Amino acid sequence: MHAFYVDSFMVDDQKMIRFGIHPVQGDPTIIKHCEAKVIDERVVTSSDGNKTLRYVIETTMILGDINKKIEVTLTNRDNMRFRMLLGRRAIDENFIVNPSLSYQKGEVVNLQGQI
Repeated sequence: MHAFYVDSFMVDDQKMIRFGIHPVQGDPTIIKHCEAKVIDERVVTSSDGNKTLRYVIETTMILGDINKKIEVTLTNRDNMRFRMLLGRRAIDENFIVNPSLSYQKGEVVNLQGQI
């Protein structure tokens, strides 16, 4: 998931992070500041072969009628087309992917306070 700044801090013995996101694709003027508990740190290899250590957080994915907890890694995706990529574990047995189709759930719904 795209995060344009990531700062870590401790609360008691728990590592936490503060980060900023642009929740609306194509509109960098809308900013949401977030805090989350770090559940892991993982080395991720990007499509160009670069390896980076990323924080992992848990968040809720809502896609159509499906609402589930997923793990996401945070990275700066300013130069990428999409702000978030869903991996195999996020789209498990609940989904069938047809690569010939796009945007099958219609327009983005504004979930005020949910993003």
